[in-house]
Amino acid sequence: MLRKELRSHQWKAFRRNPMFERNLGVRIFMYIMFTFMALEFLTFGFFLDKLLLKAGNYQLAIDTFNSILPYLLTMDFLVKFFFKTNQSMQIAPYLTLPVKRNKLFDFLLRKEFTSFWNFYFLFLVVPFAFKTIMPYFGFPATVLYILFFYLLCIANSLLVNIVNNLISRSFWYYLPGGIIVTLPYFLLFVLKIDLGDYFFRWGELFLNYHPFVYIGFFVVFAALWLINRRQMRERLYFELQGDKVDKISSFSSLSFLDRFGVIGDFINLELKMILRSPRLKQQVLVAGGLAICLFFYMIYAPNNNLIRSGHFVFYFYGIFAIGLMGIIMGQYLFTSESSFFDGLSARKASIFDLLKSKYIFYSSYSLLVTLLLLVPAFQGKISGFLLISLFFYTIGPIYFLIFQNAVYNKTYLDLFDKGMMNWKGQSGSMVMVTMITMFVPVILMLIINAICGETITCWFMLIVGLIFTLTSQYWLKGIYKRFLKRRYKNMEGFRAS
Repeated sequence: MLRKELRSHQWKAFRRNPMFERNLGVRIFMYIMFTFMALEFLTFGFFLDKLLLKAGNYQLAIDTFNSILPYLLTMDFLVKFFFKTNQSMQIAPYLTLPVKRNKLFDFLLRKEFTSFWNFYFLFLVVPFAFKTIMPYFGFPATVLYILFFYLLCIANSLLVNIVNNLISRSFWYYLPGGIIVTLPYFLLFVLKIDLGDYFFRWGELFLNYHPFVYIGFFVVFAALWLINRRQMRERLYFELQGDKVDKISSFSSLSFLDRFGVIGDFINLELKMILRSPRLKQQVLVAGGLAICLFFYMIYAPNNNLIRSGHFVFYFYGIFAIGLMGIIMGQYLFTSESSFFDGLSARKASIFDLLKSKYIFYSSYSLLVTLLLLVPAFQGKISGFLLISLFFYTIGPIYFLIFQNAVYNKTYLDLFDKGMMNWKGQSGSMVMVTMITMFVPVILMLIINAICGETITCWFMLIVGLIFTLTSQYWLKGIYKRFLKRRYKNMEGFRAS
């Protein structure tokens, strides 16, 4: 009865939100994307057994699958760490009612059982399990294995929640998350310990109904559940004390930016906001980490297929790596200040200077990535002319599109929320424009490349990029004037929390 009432309250909170229509549009779009992914996993699951028999060293495909399970779980951990948000609700209003806190915490934890992030792998495992387990171990073992894998995904999600809660206290807790992800590869490549062989043996024991495997797993699962509940209790205590964050970054400012006056002050404030906001900091780390990882891959990977895979990879990777900061942060152009935009508007600070500072900041990040990518260009791995063209194409027309559409995003953004796949503070139009900004320029360049060749394509990107970059002062003023006309409508949306 209590769970039914709590679910009803959460649905009413979502339905009565002033941004209900926009949030519903984003959800529908994401459900469509998830449906396509589920169909792909389901199709792949029917052929996975044949691939594993050819690639593995074991007689059964399920044994090979068990041996790669630790690497599959680390990938699942990474996906959930960057994209999944912790289950949350406003618990404080229920504290005056005769309801035990543990029941509220358990209600949130039980939502993990219905979270898409905990059963998307089942679309792959279910057809695979029936094809590879049932002929040798029977129907009961097949069902138990699917259930065990499902609970394993939930346990992985509980572990992600623990790491996320620790990271909200201190930046240094990123270290345990990094250890969890890299440990299987460190054991395999450095210590020459094949963790997959141990998982293969545990899988055999599980399929043969060995009781200690079941007992050990449920002990670990219960421990993760209790740790999550304890962290929720501690988090609630700090929220009741009025503390949104236990510990903020020690970053104060970059002194050399002081010489740039108001623009430098705004850039310093932008850096502080990113480093002190769990959500923005996580997204920026993804952007920087992805660019750096691909950068080193292009330099050091032997038999690099990325270099030989055609123009699409050059164009897409160039825009993705060089412009990822602006593409991600540009959609929060004004909503990142939504919590204090009333105070910002009441002061002498110029919104136009704020726009200029953000454009300069995102362009500086793009310049830094471009300079890093010039190293493989000097080694002859990629074209330097292509990189320079992509740089101006990114900070020109692509940033122009992102900045233009940000005027219409009037949803409230909680800076202290977490999660890459967190759609609070975004609108359906922003998601669509981000996708269009990523793929349409690449398709346009591929068409020009197919008709006119790579040299003409680079010249096109360079000329168009320079035109938009050199006229940035004018189109930023246009954005500023358009925002002034609708700022009260936007500010009304910013206040809706």
